[in-house]
Amino acid sequence: MAVQWRAGAAGPRPRVVRVLVGGAVAATLAGGLAACSDGEPGAAAVVDGRAIPTSDVRTAKQELNPYLQAVTSLNVLTVLVQAPTVVGIADKEGVGVSDEDARQLLDSIAEQSGTTNPPTFSEPSLTVAKYSIAYNNLQALPNAKDVATQIDEDLRALDITVNPRFGELADGNQISAPSRQPWIVEPKAAGGADDGSGSPSPTPTPTP
Repeated sequence: MAVQWRAGAAGPRPRVVRVLVGGAVAATLAGGLAACSDGEPGAAAVVDGRAIPTSDVRTAKQELNPYLQAVTSLNVLTVLVQAPTVVGIADKEGVGVSDEDARQLLDSIAEQSGTTNPPTFSEPSLTVAKYSIAYNNLQALPNAKDVATQIDEDLRALDITVNPRFGELADGNQISAPSRQPWIVEPKAAGGADDGSGSPSPTPTPTP
């Protein structure tokens, strides 16, 4: 399922999470849905020795959710993993993006949603926005096809470890939704007892 800026939509691209920014400030984070625990301490992923904290994924998800459709932790994590590669290539190609560019994009999206006082977006959210602009800039280049090949090759060369609560590595170092593991306990329903099995507690039978 795609994740879209509420202002518009765009189609997904294989291998690279596609985030487009057009005249209507439209964007899509392509990726599957993931059921995971954002409150876990530690790293959601480690990329070439660089840890991406679970708190970064949670923060970006919370801040962007009012302006995104069906944003997931998996989508956000995928962008945070790929962003340094995509933004770095944009810099090399002469179409780099600044933090100020990212803030202006997010403020514009917030204003389009009817927000009169845009929030102060954190670094993880700015990274998502920088990825969006950088990828859009790269796609507009005359050598966009060659650049896409370079992005794919660079992503495949990354040394990535993913927290199994967030996802699994697939072909080309893509992150897919996590398979259900027997040791991962699903969150219990509100008010229900947790017996450690991850299954819903039985409904009590009324006493006559």
